[in-house]
Amino acid sequence: MIEKLKNRRIKGLLPLFFLLIISACKKESSDIGVSLRPDGGSIDSETETFDLIMARSIEEDSLRIDSLSTNILGALNDPIFGSSRASLIIQPLIDELGEDYAGKIIDSVVLSLKFDKAQIIEGVEQVLLSGDQNASIEIEAYKLDDDLVTEDKYYSNFTPTLGSKIGTYNGTISFFDSIWVVTSGDSTLEAPELRFKLDNSFGQEMLDQAASVYSSKDEFLQYLKGIVLVPKIPTSGSGIVFGVEARNPDSKLQLFFNGSESSEFSLDPESERINLFEIVNQSADIVTQKTGSGSYVKTYVQSLTGAKVKVDIADLEKFIERGDKVVINEAKVEFGLDVSTISSEFSAPSRLLLLVPSAQDARNAAIIDFIDDAFPPNGWLGYTNYGGEYEPSENKYEFHFNRYLQKLVDDYIETGENNFRGFYISLPSDYPASPTRGVINSDPLGEGFKVSVSYTKLN
Repeated sequence: MIEKLKNRRIKGLLPLFFLLIISACKKESSDIGVSLRPDGGSIDSETETFDLIMARSIEEDSLRIDSLSTNILGALNDPIFGSSRASLIIQPLIDELGEDYAGKIIDSVVLSLKFDKAQIIEGVEQVLLSGDQNASIEIEAYKLDDDLVTEDKYYSNFTPTLGSKIGTYNGTISFFDSIWVVTSGDSTLEAPELRFKLDNSFGQEMLDQAASVYSSKDEFLQYLKGIVLVPKIPTSGSGIVFGVEARNPDSKLQLFFNGSESSEFSLDPESERINLFEIVNQSADIVTQKTGSGSYVKTYVQSLTGAKVKVDIADLEKFIERGDKVVINEAKVEFGLDVSTISSEFSAPSRLLLLVPSAQDARNAAIIDFIDDAFPPNGWLGYTNYGGEYEPSENKYEFHFNRYLQKLVDDYIETGENNFRGFYISLPSDYPASPTRGVINSDPLGEGFKVSVSYTKLN
């Protein structure tokens, strides 16, 4: 499973994608900026709130889909956000070399995928399940016709080439229940898994391959490059998306033949696995915001590359351009969700990210407060108050950008350039991996965005 943040410190410089999947720690907001002052922030401190805020939903960045901590599978019909699905490429590998199946007759072919039920984020269990856990789901299985190159990086705009269809699963899943498995007349209790039969014609095709196909891993991958699992969008109900362990040796492809013989092809740590995310039919409100302009009192964040929110704060730009020498004691963004859009099937995101557009291409970029949160120097917790976790009792997300604002002010004084390009509110692509979405109250004059800055002027 997933280790806590203290065990997930990453050495060296990493692409932003890896930064975006690290959980944020929590710290009282008074620790930053105030700690730089001998009076502790109690004297000559001024606070300003900014109401001139514009927000709208925009297209989310493409993301890495071949290196997630775990994988998800399924399809959703969201009454607010529309339909989406998470497909999955898996890669069974040879367990034993040198097999020769000449003359063997297939009995059945079974694909098993162990469920990944939860990730532990900051000590809290996040269940990897969205939608209706009792929903029926249809999943089609295809042979993959593309070579997967380990050295290549795969992003969410990757579209695989589907080969022949080799099976279909249709039914409900027992996400939390162990199952009885009967093999050669013996029954064993197995951990919860998705288990379904593929077409016998596919199994016989595997048995009919020349012995050379099973002489090495590379030879086998030339024949079976991978299997693509494609869920169908449900015609009724909310559907379901769930976590699976696609690199667990207990997840496997099994051939049963000649009455009592069998062979296994495991999904071990060397297997490639690629999640494919698709927004099939997005709601008209989101499309209008993504393709238009202006500001909206309700905005949308959606995982699976669905949408993020762009936030522009004109008053904050003016604050930076005053050119005053100040110490930032606290800089804070707060907002909540439209609680009427939260349900047992579509829960509130457990955490969000406060990001900024990069200067090069406006893609997601981390602010220094986030980086300090992910990599506190020598364990010093004075940095770690970035925030982002959902507080259900208050229906609130809260972020602090003290150090980022301090740098913006200092840079303007030094260069005369205002480098503030607004904020992004985005859903992490991992930690947790489960698909989530949120409708944000964006009206700064109502229950929407609240932006405030506490500072002390320097002589």
